[in-house]
Amino acid sequence: MRFLRPSPGCLLAVLVTAAVIGCQPGVGATATGVVTFNGKPAPAGVMVTFQPQVANSSASIGVTDASGRYDLRFNARIRGVMPGESIVSLAIVTEPDAEGRTSVPDALKGIRIPPSYGARSTLRKTVNPGTNVIDIDIDL
Repeated sequence: MRFLRPSPGCLLAVLVTAAVIGCQPGVGATATGVVTFNGKPAPAGVMVTFQPQVANSSASIGVTDASGRYDLRFNARIRGVMPGESIVSLAIVTEPDAEGRTSVPDALKGIRIPPSYGARSTLRKTVNPGTNVIDIDIDL
């Protein structure tokens, strides 16, 4: 019986492919939902961040659309979120104006995210493996 011996280049290609596939985040869960302020859908441009409470894990971010809906992503190409408990924070997305200064879109002017939902958020949500719908209602 004769066995084929793979070339070093072939082995390298297999190892690199396995490493890339094994390192793809988002394999465990996805999460979408609606952000509401005082029971009404948030305007477009509210950034939702889920920061997993597991060491060396990446945050996932979504931005609300005009219906208050968000969809969490690790980056522009990879949709998903780490399963487990996350601290959830909200922020207003700013846009550069003609002079390069940041400004708040008109629909978001006057909205103030309470500190308990901002950079020092105390809001915690659990993400289960698979598909999750996690709505967030904030009293302003």
